[in-house]
Amino acid sequence: MERRLVITADDLGVDEDTNATIIDLLRDGLVSATTLIPVAAAAQDAVRRVLEAGLPAPRLHLTLSSAREMAPWRPLAPGVRSLTGPDGTFSVDAGLAERRASLADLATELRAQLRWMHEAGLHPAGLDSHSGTLYGLRGRSLAAAAVDFCADHQLDFRLPRTLARPLGLAVRGLRRAHRNAVERADALRVRLPESLVSSWLPGRMVLSYGQLRAEVLHQLRRLPAGTSELLLHPAPASVAQWMPTAEARKRRWELRLLRDDAFHRALRRAAIDVVPAW
Repeated sequence: MERRLVITADDLGVDEDTNATIIDLLRDGLVSATTLIPVAAAAQDAVRRVLEAGLPAPRLHLTLSSAREMAPWRPLAPGVRSLTGPDGTFSVDAGLAERRASLADLATELRAQLRWMHEAGLHPAGLDSHSGTLYGLRGRSLAAAAVDFCADHQLDFRLPRTLARPLGLAVRGLRRAHRNAVERADALRVRLPESLVSSWLPGRMVLSYGQLRAEVLHQLRRLPAGTSELLLHPAPASVAQWMPTAEARKRRWELRLLRDDAFHRALRRAAIDVVPAW
């Protein structure tokens, strides 16, 4: 059984310290991919670091909501009113974005964020979703529209073929919408990962580094054949200046995991090959 794994550091662009950390992880071969938030404050800094390091382009981390702890983010496309509040910024409530987005505004903003990356000199091979707004985690799935966009622009899509159990049980009707989107992706030849692995618990419920590592390694031992993805949000200690303590601690532990020799030995023992894309 051949098993492959993309190890992804999410959220490039969120701040300069996180950018520097993720670039170091890529250079050291400790992650094999990253994702970029084009609307984030440090997105231009991220582009500069990627190009200077000669690294492959990040995936487009489509963003339709603001980070609660930071100044609100704005869409790159004008006139996408269903995606914003009266002040023209994204809401911090990802569920609100999911429920209110018109498909026309979604397509317009998708094109704008992809165009921004192209104009910056980056040509992403895939698309995924910041805060999960495309996946229906809060009741309304936009995954089919995202699949159509990926097919039109020859992008891979982070939509796992198999739902993690906590996600599959979270929302009524999610499994049906998920199955329909996977079938649509297959029909349109949009490549998907087999499964997603992460530390799924919120920061306040992750009480130790050992707990986080054990959770991830347990999932990796059960990895199916094919190419799956481990997604993490590694960040340096400085994120504690603007992020709630528990979430900042979890992100530091995710960074520690990626630098943990025991983690990489476990991958080798399980004969899991690390690859850059699914």
